[in-house]
Amino acid sequence: MERLQRTEFTTRRSLKYTYYVSTSDRSIKQCPTLLFLHGFPDSARLWKDVISNLSDLPNKTIIPDCLGYAGTDKPADTTLYAYQGQADDLADILDNEDATHTVVIGHDWGSALAQRLYLHKRDRISGVVLLNVAYMVPSSEPFNLARANDITERMTGSPRLAYWKLFTASDGAEVIDRNLDRLWQALHGDVEDWMKKLFCTRGALRDFLLGSEEVPLKAYAKQPEWKEAFLQQFARDGFAPALQMYRATASNIQTQSDSQIPRDKLTIEVPMLYLICTRDAVCTPETMIPAKKQGLVPDLKEVVIESAHWSPMEKPEEVAAHIRDFLTERFPQNERPL
Repeated sequence: MERLQRTEFTTRRSLKYTYYVSTSDRSIKQCPTLLFLHGFPDSARLWKDVISNLSDLPNKTIIPDCLGYAGTDKPADTTLYAYQGQADDLADILDNEDATHTVVIGHDWGSALAQRLYLHKRDRISGVVLLNVAYMVPSSEPFNLARANDITERMTGSPRLAYWKLFTASDGAEVIDRNLDRLWQALHGDVEDWMKKLFCTRGALRDFLLGSEEVPLKAYAKQPEWKEAFLQQFARDGFAPALQMYRATASNIQTQSDSQIPRDKLTIEVPMLYLICTRDAVCTPETMIPAKKQGLVPDLKEVVIESAHWSPMEKPEEVAAHIRDFLTERFPQNERPL
């Protein structure tokens, strides 16, 4: 991130965003801008090692702290986290940086937001890269957490969204705020089927946070810079803002937002790259099947990475290599010499 300039910007919704933008004089205007969107519970820092492996590319790079995180505003009004509103904010940032054509790259909730940015601002987006989270086709059906867990349990043997019960509970943020160190272990534990055991088992995440069992960490999570930044961020800000995207979905704010997208405008017509991670028990490749069956991702490339959920931390070189290949294959201007 040291090669990027920190910028503060207020959108038309009067929300202050912090974002980081490349200042290299090697940028070629014809090359698409790269917009990186992090997910839960991260910040722009999530992408630092991926970016370092792409630093030679002639693309302008923009990496915001998404709404609710780090240097960006953290409104208590959950309606402000609607996809459409956030897409408007991101379009304002692109306008501020004179980014006329953009490849948007998202991880976790950032992947969901990347999809909606395209659906709401399709004239601005030239390509879409999704890490871990597949294209979640907008539905007119209200979201029901209990029903979603019952369905996934019948289909896969595990309630895939069991952890959402804690994240949407009235005391969820309070429980996490008191146990930030244990949440770090929960997110990045190096145990066989750890994510399935903790996130896809009813009550398991709350029980772990309130317990005392110690688990080994993945190699990247042992690096002090990652953990210390995490603890400092949430000790300062509290965890409630990081849970707003879950609340916005569970309360059907996102269903209402998606209803604004015309039913005949759900196809992602630009090139799309989907990075599948083999050890992600929640975000599985099967979730892309509905979009494929409906013909909504006609220009889709899928690649597989041996990684758990936080792939930009665990496999940054591999993530960067696949992004580089995608840009070279689908955007010929990226082949121009520096």
